[in-house]
Amino acid sequence: MTLSELIKPRFFQGVALFSAFTIISIPTTVGASEQNFNHNQQFELLQTEITQQDLKNIEELVSIAERNSADILDAQAARGLSPFNDVMSISFSGTTYGSFDNYQEFYIGITVNPIRLLTATQQSSVLKARWLEAKRQKRVAIVQHYIEYLQARQAAKIAAYQMQKFSDNSSIASVNMQPQQQINHIGNADYVAAVTERLNTNTRERIALEQLAASVGLSPQATTTIINKP
Repeated sequence: MTLSELIKPRFFQGVALFSAFTIISIPTTVGASEQNFNHNQQFELLQTEITQQDLKNIEELVSIAERNSADILDAQAARGLSPFNDVMSISFSGTTYGSFDNYQEFYIGITVNPIRLLTATQQSSVLKARWLEAKRQKRVAIVQHYIEYLQARQAAKIAAYQMQKFSDNSSIASVNMQPQQQINHIGNADYVAAVTERLNTNTRERIALEQLAASVGLSPQATTTIINKP
């Protein structure tokens, strides 16, 4: 057997073995890159401050809430002319002269009560203050519910990220395991904790959305549309 005949089989075996390793390693590298990208993307979605878009959303929600609030509408209606109803009185009188031509004169008398006028002015100031107070309280409620919804939504994102991270690790670990060795998720305390936290955060997010929508006077769907618009 010549040297070339001895080298060729070993050479082709080495090439085949290297190709096998290469084929196996490529999907693993790509999968790890995609996983890191998804994790980084999740971190980028986290919010650390109230943005200008949030402030615009709050102003729009406050404006809608002021038009829908029964307390504000009642306070605004009370600011009408009702405090001045008893301030001024109007009287009519007439006189007829002569028996043939029936000449008549009519008189209109207007009487202003200065004491009632002062009282009505003071009452009007009180009603205006009550109206402004109702608007301020509604604004504070909207801001509070909006912030609570942002916090609940972010907590739900974090819980989803943690659960996805756990699921990714479990999937990678189970590749090299036999079916009888794979992870029993229900019996895994970390998995149960991740699922429980995910459920709790989703529940808090929904409740926060319902509270915000009720305070504004809109449906949850309409409120979400305003919040999520670009």
